[in-house]
Amino acid sequence: MKKLSIKLYIVFYCTMIGLATGCITPYEPDVEWINDLLVVEGTIIAPYGTTIHINRTNEGSSSFYDPSLTGKKAIVTLISDKGTTIATAKNTTGGTYTLTDSISFKPGEKYAIHFLLDGKEYQSDFVEPQITPEIDEVNFQYKEQEEVNIRVSTHNDAPNGSPYYRWTYKEDWEIRSEYFASYVWDGEIVERISHDSPKNTFYCWKNNSSINFLLGKTEQMKINKIKDHTLINIPRYDDRLSYLYSVLVRQYSLDKEAFEYFRNLQKNIDEAGGLFAPQPTEIKGNITCLTNPKETVIGYINASTETTYRLFFNAYKLAGMGDVYNCKETESVLLKDIGNAYGKGLAILDLIDDRGGEPIYKCINRRCVDCLSRGGTKDKPDFWPNDHK
Repeated sequence: MKKLSIKLYIVFYCTMIGLATGCITPYEPDVEWINDLLVVEGTIIAPYGTTIHINRTNEGSSSFYDPSLTGKKAIVTLISDKGTTIATAKNTTGGTYTLTDSISFKPGEKYAIHFLLDGKEYQSDFVEPQITPEIDEVNFQYKEQEEVNIRVSTHNDAPNGSPYYRWTYKEDWEIRSEYFASYVWDGEIVERISHDSPKNTFYCWKNNSSINFLLGKTEQMKINKIKDHTLINIPRYDDRLSYLYSVLVRQYSLDKEAFEYFRNLQKNIDEAGGLFAPQPTEIKGNITCLTNPKETVIGYINASTETTYRLFFNAYKLAGMGDVYNCKETESVLLKDIGNAYGKGLAILDLIDDRGGEPIYKCINRRCVDCLSRGGTKDKPDFWPNDHK
């Protein structure tokens, strides 16, 4: 085993619990690289949402995971400890396998993921599914001139309800430019637009998904209740506080073994900077190669139902918190010089004069009129509550 510096990609499988997008955070430590380890992650969710990820480490790859594995399709099935094959997962993209059939947990049954890959047989431990209580509330706490905290509350009155919780989230927010640009330049021509035009750059949307293992427990408490547990901190001047913000929180109950596994993963990441620090075998999880039990496999499969809660709030009403930049200085620019103005980071705000000669435009810092320059897109979420375009 040789020591080398390599860019690791710590992949937190947001998609494994039903989110649409995986989350990748780059990190460049010096590590003891263990090549060719199989990495398997996923949550068995009823009735829908089960996604299993299967990949392999490869020091020769520029990525944390081996791209050559994507061409080797695994046969992935959900099985019960009663000897029943419940469903077969479909390969969606790369090393991702999704159960599209509706499944239900039966009392007294335990479940596992079984798969065949490269002529070898693998299986997770049989786990008892945890029934997740409803989320009581997701709210926000506004600390003026400081931050906004997104918080979750829940409780479990079931006699044997698990005291261990995990959350993930998907954020969507609408950003709004400081001014509406009556004209846009597409690199060739200047066009006049209205607020109803899909070409306007006044409104845009952005999104983000959780990357940390967000965990909570009530193990030492008299009642199984979590109140106002902070999931997200949004600092002052963050563009999430530009106009309208929404977050969808997903909640899962865990057994103690799953909770400890995820907590150890997060501890490794926080303290040592990587999934495999200090020793990957310490976090290997509950996956076994049945063909060769001595093979080290990293990962964990747990089973749970899922509950969700969506929060909306008008971020523009939180005084002094939104993104701030200079929108006072303007510059007069002839039509022939518009390309140069855009190259300097400006954009058209309005027309000054087009009488009897070449048009003159008022230009301003592009961030003031072009939400695309702030990383936004025109991909408005289907569930968005207003009719902005």
